[in-house]
Amino acid sequence: MKAFVCNLKGQNFRQTLTSVLNSKYFSFVTAVVVTVFYYLGWDMVTFYYMCAVTVLMLLLLDDLTPLVAQFPFFHVMISKQHSPSETAMAADPGFFMRPANLAQIIIILSVIFIAIAARLTVLGKARTFKPTPIFWGLCALAAAFLLNGAFTPDYSVYDFFYGLIMAALFLVIFVLVSANVKLCHENYQKIAFSFFALSLVVMLELAVVYITNLGDMLTSEGHIIKEMVVFGWGIWNTIGLLLVISVPAVMFLATQYRHGEWFILYATLLAVATFLTTSRQSMIGVMLIYPASLLVTLLNSGNRKNNLIMSGILFVLAVIILAVFWNGIMRLMGSVFDNMFDENGLLYGNGRFRLTRFAMQFFSQNPIFGSGFNASYNENDFTGLNFVPEFACNTFAEIFAACGMVGFIAYIIHRYQTFITFIEDPSFNKTYTVLIIAAILLISLFDNHMFNIFPNLIYSGLLVFAVGGNTEGMSILNGVKLFKNKGESDVYTNQKTAS
Repeated sequence: MKAFVCNLKGQNFRQTLTSVLNSKYFSFVTAVVVTVFYYLGWDMVTFYYMCAVTVLMLLLLDDLTPLVAQFPFFHVMISKQHSPSETAMAADPGFFMRPANLAQIIIILSVIFIAIAARLTVLGKARTFKPTPIFWGLCALAAAFLLNGAFTPDYSVYDFFYGLIMAALFLVIFVLVSANVKLCHENYQKIAFSFFALSLVVMLELAVVYITNLGDMLTSEGHIIKEMVVFGWGIWNTIGLLLVISVPAVMFLATQYRHGEWFILYATLLAVATFLTTSRQSMIGVMLIYPASLLVTLLNSGNRKNNLIMSGILFVLAVIILAVFWNGIMRLMGSVFDNMFDENGLLYGNGRFRLTRFAMQFFSQNPIFGSGFNASYNENDFTGLNFVPEFACNTFAEIFAACGMVGFIAYIIHRYQTFITFIEDPSFNKTYTVLIIAAILLISLFDNHMFNIFPNLIYSGLLVFAVGGNTEGMSILNGVKLFKNKGESDVYTNQKTAS
């Protein structure tokens, strides 16, 4: 931090602003901003802040890794006071649909889209983007999204509209990031610090919910009432997802510092907090992702002795706590096992298997292009956002239902390409981002995260860091600055950096 402050001396305003935005610590600024405004209920101020940061990064930064580090925070912007979700029981759920606020949101989104278009225009003029097999696979997947529900009697403009959103998230974000980042160690650190900062936000808000509502959150039997674990921006399942995907990033930081064992301790607290969300799929995810992340960390630590000692202490403590408080823990988590079976004793999964059956019916009715995203499952509206459709709580079931065999084949090709690309050129840096993506994919087998906007934004942003880009560390501007200092020519020499 001291070195960073020293580097700011002697810089002009634009250079200072660029240095601040490019800092690996800038994610903590965003974490503070979104948290403060969350509790103040100043949602529109948060939107304007995120818009300003996004646009400035797109226009000022040569490397867009800091923008990727901002993606997770888009997930935690909406306050409890103004949440449109019925589950949140907000005081003012219609806040965002008021004409004045809706108009501002449209303007904010338009400004961001224009900035992205400007950056992509520079990309096109520089002609430095080189298509890779993953790019062509994403093109096929984007086409499948655009064709969702095609030629079915109930096809609507809405099917195309949400398919367009999915196509843009998978393809456009990948192109934007792939051609604008350097795959260097410093950038992987920026991503890790981003999820560390995000986890602090989620942990704080989860602690506040428990502290302020503890008397109401437990039944007479000592069970947690999961419907109380709700924030403005998400329910228990979303909260659990963000905690799980933060674990690999925090573990990565444990390898970066002399006393990284404290990061292992904090990652363990994230894993424990995941169980307090009562999200079953997140529990499954963390039980697989936490030990895998810990193993990778121990194998790649320079301070392996300290990390091994901390891991051993935590293991012993876990065994002791489970042995002493087993009955109490089981009572506390009792509600987790509710609704696993229906009245006939058949596996129900809180409605998930019913949704899967619906999805396969939609697929059987329209097996080529699916029945579209507009197909209704008659579910409660957890999101509260009218333009977000209902989904089956399984990635494969949903892609079968919405996009048919065309979508399924395209998605399988994409999954195969990403797996092979990583296997061909693995590295420690890539491994921790792979673990984050693996957590999203794993949990999405029991939920709909891969088809929701903000989890997909995180996935698409990280994909390049997991499998590699196409520019080998070259700047996408390739000699073209969007802005220049007085006296500078329009073109400058760009140095090639090893990825």
